[in-house]
Amino acid sequence: MNAIAVRALRPPAARVHGTLFVPAAAVPVAAALVIGGSGGSEPSYVGEALAREGMAALSVAYFARPGLPGQLRGIRLEYFADALEILRTALPSPRVPVAVIGMSRGSEAAMLTAIHAPPDAVQGVVATVPGNMIAGSHPPGGPAWLLGGQPLPYAGHDGPQHENPDALIPVERVPGPVLLISAGADQVWPSAAMARALSARLRRHGDPHGHIVLDYPDAGHSLGYLIPRLPPGLLPPGLTDQPADQIARADAWPKAVGFLRCLPRPR
Repeated sequence: MNAIAVRALRPPAARVHGTLFVPAAAVPVAAALVIGGSGGSEPSYVGEALAREGMAALSVAYFARPGLPGQLRGIRLEYFADALEILRTALPSPRVPVAVIGMSRGSEAAMLTAIHAPPDAVQGVVATVPGNMIAGSHPPGGPAWLLGGQPLPYAGHDGPQHENPDALIPVERVPGPVLLISAGADQVWPSAAMARALSARLRRHGDPHGHIVLDYPDAGHSLGYLIPRLPPGLLPPGLTDQPADQIARADAWPKAVGFLRCLPRPR
């Protein structure tokens, strides 16, 4: 098992609330910013698992923690840009490719961060149980995401269709390949239908960097947690982890790791 160095980052000393994981003895083969879902928890378990695979990772919380907004409301995308900069600075080489991994509501943040990131900051995106549109705050009543202090257009309901095209995520603008991992038995939101919508949109726009859809018809929303075996007590109330979910994660995890290993290097 690879030895890793771990560093906690906390406001106000740091610009983000997160944990940085870096392989201790080798140049990382890739790196990832890891963003969780609507529960607000930091997905450090994914960051650690990636580091064990020889990758650097920065897992971040983005609300409901000291120094952060209290709810999934009015979250600045610049926060994730800061996280990308911190991650990139921690890498021993500028040639290490960087991806953004987002789970559930975090998939919106992952794609939007990649879309609005500076050139060569991001080389790919992994979106698990993803959404295809910019949803509103949780609880409802306002925007979830801000860019330059202004709310992004958002939808008041789940996808995949919406009458306002500006609320749909322009996934074709992600500056690298995209991996979509969806659950056909998702009871939280229709992630399989929304992954298909993202895939169709990419194809309509020429699929500029290539994409992969991993769809697990029998899996539920806990597929989004990605690693095969989840830490005890991780799941929020009302979300179960069925055998089909565990089987799906066991299949998806090595494929996600392989996807990250094959990312193009920054120019």
